[in-house]
Amino acid sequence: MPLTSLFVLAALLQAAPAVREIRLSAPDAKLTHDFTQIRGLRELADGRLLVSDRLEPAVYVVDLRAGRVTRVGREGSGPEEYRMPSTLLPLPGDSTLLADEGNSRFMILGPDLKVHRSLSTQRPGMVYTPWPRAVDTQGRLYFQVPAWAAGPAGFADESVHVARMELKSGKVDTLARVRRPTEPRVKYGLPYVAFDAQDIWQAAADGRIALVRSKDYHIEWREPDGRVTRGPAVAWTAVPVTERDRVDYMRTFLENSGVGGRGSGSSNPTGISPTPDEMLAPERVKEMAARNPFAKTKPPFTDVMPRMGPDQSLWVERSLPAGAPRMFDVFDASGRPSLRVHLPPGRRLISVGRGGIYLAAVSVDGLETLERYQLSR
Repeated sequence: MPLTSLFVLAALLQAAPAVREIRLSAPDAKLTHDFTQIRGLRELADGRLLVSDRLEPAVYVVDLRAGRVTRVGREGSGPEEYRMPSTLLPLPGDSTLLADEGNSRFMILGPDLKVHRSLSTQRPGMVYTPWPRAVDTQGRLYFQVPAWAAGPAGFADESVHVARMELKSGKVDTLARVRRPTEPRVKYGLPYVAFDAQDIWQAAADGRIALVRSKDYHIEWREPDGRVTRGPAVAWTAVPVTERDRVDYMRTFLENSGVGGRGSGSSNPTGISPTPDEMLAPERVKEMAARNPFAKTKPPFTDVMPRMGPDQSLWVERSLPAGAPRMFDVFDASGRPSLRVHLPPGRRLISVGRGGIYLAAVSVDGLETLERYQLSR
């Protein structure tokens, strides 16, 4: 090899250090309380947690150190009640935004953890629900506009909008476009081709947006002023989609959408889906999986919403063979990969916070317990 090439190779190796791998093993704290489906988690200023159980339904204050669980509010449709509590997001003034899918409204919890205000998710002039996945320090909500809101033709480049809304005024700003999955010609349950490549995203408290691009798997950080910082492309190997993948995906879709498992809506006030139980039987799920369209291989990362750490690290779940423990690529605030974290078997990531990494451990009967892990140095 020529001397010049050796210098170039050495420079590249110095510029792209090996990504450190961490395998989480034992939690430093765990809760024995059984949840049906942990959907939201927020760290409070005093170290306690707010946790939402979407299917029970319930919202709890959790003290991991003491192992104590205290319920906040109650089930129902009254002013301080919820039917399907979901996302929990921090608001200015140490308040909390709770998304109640069952009652189609947002609830504002004060520092005293009492409901101080609630408002409908149906905003003036909107034909869709702006379900938020992040809130910035100014109290603005960040959400994804559904594809159908663009009309029957949608966008020519098969994308959807990332948008921001001021909660008080209802003003909406379009911030970016992200690639969405291809729509099937014939729909039989799934409104998209499962495992088709798509972009995912998350927003930080300072208004920066992290876009995970699927074409060559890289991160784009979009500043509030529109400037974009692009990280390097990440190498990946395509994973074939198997029959088990198709069946598992179909079951998860049915259990978590409005057409299966437990749904919501004004025509369904109990929160129980009109889909009969027999549709969730193994043979019926397998039949639906056979009729729905699936990609032949998995994209580099899953469609799970990425998590944002307090240091603006971005956690992206990698696509792996069916049954493999989950693994996350962790990117820094410039879009460069910094860590690869392997979860223990039977765990899913709930949140990355100041106190640690929060996982849900799923039992054989489908119940979940909350665990906290620390990253080894």
